[in-house]
Amino acid sequence: MVISLNTLATEGALVVPYPAMLDVPHELVEHVSWLLHEHRRARNTRWRKLGCFKQALLTLVHLWKNETFSQLGVGFGISQATAWRYVDETLDVLAGWAPGLHEALTGLGEGDYVIV
Repeated sequence: MVISLNTLATEGALVVPYPAMLDVPHELVEHVSWLLHEHRRARNTRWRKLGCFKQALLTLVHLWKNETFSQLGVGFGISQATAWRYVDETLDVLAGWAPGLHEALTGLGEGDYVIV
């Protein structure tokens, strides 16, 4: 399958999507997917093009491989804008789940550290 990608960066070039591996534990994708599922359920959101698992995977691909939103969109069959919205939403969900600074510092043992 060849997809025409008309953006300023590609100037009408043809791109060929390909399957790839992401070097993260499957459990991480499942955990982020579960957080997204709970977020969607709490907000009673409507149908989405990608399910929670694929949205979690899309965000992790962006974070781990630093792929552009154009590349993500082509790879996951969505628009560049939708890829951006999905990554932004997932990052908001993860930020809400992450501990605050006080929580992170509480209970640290000798030799433990926190990267801020």
